[in-house]
This record gives sequence, C-alpha cells and structure tokens, in this order.
Amino acid sequence: MPSLYEVLDQLQFITHELAVLGLFLTGGLIVLMRDWRASLLALLAQYVLAGLILSRLVLPEIALIKVLVGALICPMLYLAARQAGWRTDRVTRHISNDNRERGQDVFPAGRAFRLLAMTLMALLAVTLSRTYPLPHIPPAVGLGSYWLILIGLLILMLTEEPLKAGQGLLTIIIGFELLYTTIERSLAMVWLWGAINLLLALAIAYLAVVRDDGSPESDL
Repeated sequence: MPSLYEVLDQLQFITHELAVLGLFLTGGLIVLMRDWRASLLALLAQYVLAGLILSRLVLPEIALIKVLVGALICPMLYLAARQAGWRTDRVTRHISNDNRERGQDVFPAGRAFRLLAMTLMALLAVTLSRTYPLPHIPPAVGLGSYWLILIGLLILMLTEEPLKAGQGLLTIIIGFELLYTTIERSLAMVWLWGAINLLLALAIAYLAVVRDDGSPESDL
C-alpha cells in the first residue's frame, strides 16, 4: 500500500488550477450536501488538495503534515457523528417531533438560496483575487485561499449544527494556512497549526456528541 508521500508524488500532474477547481467543488459540496458522510469526504479532499498545492510551494514534508492532519481529523468527526447516533439507517431510539424538526434544520435555508449565496461568494473570491493579489503567491492559489475563507464563513452563517459548522471553521483554517504556510515555513509553526487543528476537531466532535438533538442521518 503506497504511503501518503507516494500518493502526493503520484498526483503531481494536477496543476494549481485543477487543484483550485477541486477546492471550489469540495467547498460547494459541503454547502449543498446534507449527507454528513459526503461532507466529511469533501473536507478530506480539501486537505489533500491543499497538500498538493503546498507541495509545489514549500517543502514536501510540510505539505504531508497538512494531509496527515486532515487524515486524522475526518475519521475523528466521523466517529463522533456515529457516536451521536447518525447511522446509515434510521435511528431506532425514540425521537420527539420537536427534536426531529430541529434535526432537519441543519441548513435552514433552501438549496436554491444556498446555491445563490455560493455563487456570490465565488464571484467575491474572484474579485478579491484580482483586486488584492497576494504577493509571492500564484494567482490561482490566492483565489483558492479567498474561496475557502469565504465559503467557510458562509457555512458558519447558514447552520448552528456543530458538525456542519465545524466543517466551515476548518475550511476557513485550510484557506488561511494556504496563505500563511507559504510565508512562514517553520516546521515548529506547521506543527503548532496541526495541533490547533486537532484540538479544534476534538472540540467539534465533543459538541456533536453532547448536542441532544437526536439528528438521524436520513434528515441531514
């Protein structure tokens, strides 16, 4: 079985433009998809794509650390969702009507509104990348960073559910790290950001488990 480093090396044919396009796609999936498993897969893909981008800008070891952090965070959130009672079938325990309605309200806004808001964020990201280009950073990478930060903010504005809101917060951090890591390449700072990400993921997982909303997976 190939290591993560070998996988990153095999994916070197993916250009910055293709990787940023992937970031747009994964960010959009987190906004549009109610299925928590699909959202977590999209989040993991964001970490992999961010690692691919960084592998061309900084030391490959730094990029690998970013991917490893994502590979730890996403299973952690998956286990938290399962512990909270989100299964592939309907939850067997009794759930009150009030709690069920609240569980369905992961994204109160309709899909059409979310699609419109996501389009506006994409236009804003393009405008910011052209108006305020980031020094010493390829334009495509700057666009991807703006997009991740904006789409993460959108997710935070659209939901109060801890697991989904946590994905938005982690998306913002991925976007910020794309910028910060190209400026500050110290391994100590890389490990510090990794620790911050893991602690934040632990907090998100804890809130997802203790939140007594009884949200079944079929309602997400």
